Amino acid sequence: MKALLWTGTGLVALLWTLMVAIMASLANWLVGSADQAVGGLQTMSQWPMPAWLSLWMDPALLEPIKAMVVWGMDALATATPWLTPLLAWVAPLLWVVWALVMLLLIVIAVGGHLLASKLGRSNSARL
Repeated sequence: MKALLWTGTGLVALLWTLMVAIMASLANWLVGSADQAVGGLQTMSQWPMPAWLSLWMDPALLEPIKAMVVWGMDALATATPWLTPLLAWVAPLLWVVWALVMLLLIVIAVGGHLLASKLGRSNSARL
């Protein structure tokens, strides 16, 4: 029972660590590429509609979509100067949350271990 408890705890800890590492690296990548995102949206706003897309989508819908992309580009260009420093705090904050959750996970696992020990002793005393 204890081995199963610690194996499960290790698996949950591994998955939690991988998820936080991926999210932190994504946040770091976003900090470095915020300016490139504006350029990408500018390129998308000038993108011509391919012929095959006209079979699936009404060409009249293209203009509102392009207008939405241009609006998003303007909003991102406006927000980039204050959003970039904010994004720089996301990765360290994620690791602080990771540490708190890991501490809680270990406390729960130790509690389960002690409970399993106590239940194991009381069952053997009955026999």
